[in-house]
Amino acid sequence: MNIVYRAAELLIISPSCDFETMGTQLSLLMLNKQVSQGEYTKLCALMDEQQNKVTDETQAEA
Repeated sequence: MNIVYRAAELLIISPSCDFETMGTQLSLLMLNKQVSQGEYTKLCALMDEQQNKVTDETQAEA
């Protein structure tokens, strides 16, 4: 696992993650070959999971 992947992973799981911006950043990381296609796929899945978690928590509070 490279350091760029780990940094992206930590940003995604942080409570203040801006998912829209992070999606763009992930695409740029892959295009610049700083993360592999497999790592990109894993990070996107993690981002979807976190986004769903935030949505569920928000709905539970309402």
